[in-house]
Amino acid sequence: MTNLKSRTVNAMKWSYLTMFIVALLGLVFAAILSRLLTPKEFGVVAIAFVLQRFGQFIGDLGVGQALVQKPELSGEDIQAGFTSSVGLGLLATVAAWLLAPLAGAYYNMPDLPMVFRVYAAAYMLTAMVVISTSLLRRQLNFRPLMIGEVASLVIGHGLFGLGAAYLGFGALSLAISALVQALVQMIILYAFTRHSLRLTFRPESYRALYAFATRVTIINFLEFVSSSLDTLMLARLYPQAELGIYKRAYNTVGIPALAFATSLTRVLAPSFSSIQSESERLRRAHHSALVALLIVMSCVAGGIFVAAPEVVAVLLGSQFVGAVILVKIFGLLVPFMVSSNLAGVLAEATAQLRIKTTIQAVYLVALALSFWTVYRLGGSVEIIALVTLAAIIVRNVAFELMVRSIVGGGRDILKSYGVGVLCGLGTAALFYAVIVPLRGLDLSLPLLFTTELLLGGLALGVAVFLGPPNELKSLALRAVPAVTSRLRRMTGPRS
Repeated sequence: MTNLKSRTVNAMKWSYLTMFIVALLGLVFAAILSRLLTPKEFGVVAIAFVLQRFGQFIGDLGVGQALVQKPELSGEDIQAGFTSSVGLGLLATVAAWLLAPLAGAYYNMPDLPMVFRVYAAAYMLTAMVVISTSLLRRQLNFRPLMIGEVASLVIGHGLFGLGAAYLGFGALSLAISALVQALVQMIILYAFTRHSLRLTFRPESYRALYAFATRVTIINFLEFVSSSLDTLMLARLYPQAELGIYKRAYNTVGIPALAFATSLTRVLAPSFSSIQSESERLRRAHHSALVALLIVMSCVAGGIFVAAPEVVAVLLGSQFVGAVILVKIFGLLVPFMVSSNLAGVLAEATAQLRIKTTIQAVYLVALALSFWTVYRLGGSVEIIALVTLAAIIVRNVAFELMVRSIVGGGRDILKSYGVGVLCGLGTAALFYAVIVPLRGLDLSLPLLFTTELLLGGLALGVAVFLGPPNELKSLALRAVPAVTSRLRRMTGPRS
């Protein structure tokens, strides 16, 4: 038990270090990119990215999660996973190249086929990354994952992606970025795992693997469609520029939030799986993670809601000024989005997938009907965002009821959300009391934005250290003496 906890804590350190570096670089790169591409070009990227995600989904089909969750893993399981990923990646690549012109015609986007095909070129590479990533996650070895993510982001997005955008490649620049990122990650992660590249075609090798993967695939498909439904509908029914603004607003808020959630849940998935038969330990681990997520994400939501004008001005630029309301709405979405992610990981780790499948199916149907109703009534993209917020809150309630049925602790769950609400309201009140008067002083945008970042850090630090016990608080309390001691050694007198 002690060894598992130690490995989990160490994995969290690497995972969060990755998250902070990737989030920081991502925001910087996004701010630059928003000034190199137009909202209309981002509209093409938005729909191309959805199609690319679908190809990645086909190339995995739950095999990666099955490799992490399987109690005992053999060499033949790994060979079966690799064979499956390569075959499905090849199938997805061929399908994407053939269907790209049809997608361009359907969405009336002449530039879409070429962008889609370049994205599709990364399918085979991504399929190979899945096996290495899953093996490293299973071992709770996150240092190689950090190296791969950071290196691929710097080389793929920072060098090739921004370089292509600067040279005038437009929407195609992000497809080039994705291709290079996949290649860099594949090389680095395989160097750390060196798993077998042998193919196996024995039916027996796939039975146990796909017994779990098939159920995960159904859920992943429902999640993919529901998370992409707004993009697919807006691309077809609304002006392309409005889609670009909508997705830039969502990505500015949602991608860093999901990165934070993923940093925690990708560590917890193998940890939860290893203690899936110990209900009390599982309940405590889930509660600790839920409190940590809600504290951080609620503080972020409160700050974003007040600071949205500066967030848009700094990270998106003047051509996206219409995204302020959207950023506020998506900011409120953040805590519910990440807590749903945690509930889903718990269900997968314990192989309790039937309830999760039902919730996702109902959510997808309700969301589709709501979007169509809004469109028929002439609703704007802002109304679409509000509908998404309301739907995710309702889905989140259903997920927490599912968690209660798996590990119990309904009162603890309610308390966690109470802590989150207090953190969000407290952060918003602090921002409002400080930032609104400063806006009246006509401070420069960089100074005002820097003040908001410092204020957000202060609010988050107070919430973490004064909040209830959780894994993030434990990490922070352990980190303070270590950092203080190191600073003393660096600044102390030398003999």
